[in-house]
Amino acid sequence: MKKTLLSLSFSPRVESTSAALADGFIADWHKANPDADLRQRALGRDVIAGPDEAWIAANMTPEAERTPEQAERLAASDQAIADLHAASHIVIATPMFNFGLPWTLKSYVDLILRVGKTFSFDPASGFGPLLSADKKLMIVWSSAGEYQPGTPTAPFDHLTPYLRQVFGFMGVTQSEAVSAGNMWGGPDAVETSLSAARTRLAALSPSW
Repeated sequence: MKKTLLSLSFSPRVESTSAALADGFIADWHKANPDADLRQRALGRDVIAGPDEAWIAANMTPEAERTPEQAERLAASDQAIADLHAASHIVIATPMFNFGLPWTLKSYVDLILRVGKTFSFDPASGFGPLLSADKKLMIVWSSAGEYQPGTPTAPFDHLTPYLRQVFGFMGVTQSEAVSAGNMWGGPDAVETSLSAARTRLAALSPSW
């Protein structure tokens, strides 16, 4: 099966730390997988609107009964989900905002978690995943403070556990997370963190 990498960036900034780190990782990965397809979505700047009342009504209407307007209302969500199903590798590049997801990423999550599309539900058996377990997820993120495991502020990281749980719920259980923290530190602290993140990503890229 041909590899397809889906790159999703959620920073609103043009000069984004998380996006730059992810781009370097993807470039290295593509050298090791030259025949792979790349699909890139800058969703921090080209934002997809999240669910509203009309969206919810369209989503709750059986597909065969939707009006053309309802189908159009769900088109961006349908495309985002199609991208996920087509991808063998998924890279999410994002900043941490206030110990969690930026609103653009939360909006994206709300658009892709749809019953019958990315997860199933049966009253007798409960929930089930609809994305292939063969897919791999890479989370590349940056933050003002330092939230690495083992640090006193590690419990403040609500970003990586949440994303792993969401994607695991849909069926993607193979995941890695690499962060560049302490971006509000002094120049030496910033460079130390960036260097460590680049080294970790470079080590992962050939075999990921």
